[in-house]
Amino acid sequence: MTPLDYLTAPEFADRRLTEAINVPPYRTGRLGQLGLFTDTPISNTFVRIGITDGEITIIPARERGGPANKNMRGDRAETIISVPHFPLDDAITPSDIQNLMVYGADFVMETLARVYNEKLALMRSKHDATHSHLDWGAINGLVIDGENKVLADLFETFGLTQEVISFALGVTTTDIATLNASLKSMIRRHLRGAPASGVRVFAGGEWYDAYVRHQSIREALKYYPAAGQRNPAREDIADEFSFAGLTVERVDEEFPVRLPDNTFAIRPAVPVDEAIALPLGTPYFKRYVAPPDTIFDANRPPSPGAKVYVSTDELPHGKGRDVHTESNVLPVCLRPQIMVRLTM
Repeated sequence: MTPLDYLTAPEFADRRLTEAINVPPYRTGRLGQLGLFTDTPISNTFVRIGITDGEITIIPARERGGPANKNMRGDRAETIISVPHFPLDDAITPSDIQNLMVYGADFVMETLARVYNEKLALMRSKHDATHSHLDWGAINGLVIDGENKVLADLFETFGLTQEVISFALGVTTTDIATLNASLKSMIRRHLRGAPASGVRVFAGGEWYDAYVRHQSIREALKYYPAAGQRNPAREDIADEFSFAGLTVERVDEEFPVRLPDNTFAIRPAVPVDEAIALPLGTPYFKRYVAPPDTIFDANRPPSPGAKVYVSTDELPHGKGRDVHTESNVLPVCLRPQIMVRLTM
């Protein structure tokens, strides 16, 4: 057998490589770990978005001449947003397999599997980082790609005003417990009875530090003896803190974005002096997954959980095997008012 025969063996078929790159399941980034977004495969490469009574609605695309969708009465605006396409290529080249053929077929197959897995793992990590960046943009209502291009601005597109609460963390007399209660009440009001498993605040570093060190929290916990309650006056509360029914989590994640002049800028997941509060366990956070850009998969929703697609092809002149990966995802919040911005 030639090296190319090994590279095109059934063990390395596109379907199997696609399965391999999607294992383990998507848990990248804090929002992915919390399972905030529900993956929703679609058969189109775009979503048509309308708004009814403050709630964004995804209108399914239809074939021309086919049955239409029912009109959404009361829509104030409507727009079409393309699901962004993220391709990433690599290759298995002679340098990856040179001097491996002399040890027998079993060793060669094992080694090729390792070469494939290493490349797929690296490519998967880059797709995961991209998805995490999109997720953080979505909870701000502003989905931005790696070149700082706005893919979707839900507040501006539909003329919605984001709820903002100032926690006045620089004022010692601020009653944090009362503000926590007001925040949760505001989010419950916008949920309109939809299920939720609690409210979580994702805070930039400065906002988080000012919150956990605030005088009203220190006073409230000064003589608090209960086991399990961490006290910022006595302990290092570096990552997460719960007080008065609200959990606040520090977020230091940053993403490099390419600017028009080809330089890079650092974009924080959450501005350092702000925080975003949102409910967990609601049906309003969706991640739409479009089909891969192949003739075989056009108009077919991808398999659930297959956010990254892999295909291979022979390189010219016997130079090896091209490895193409792509993902096509768009995270959105269908009720942006439940995402409340908190300032200092």
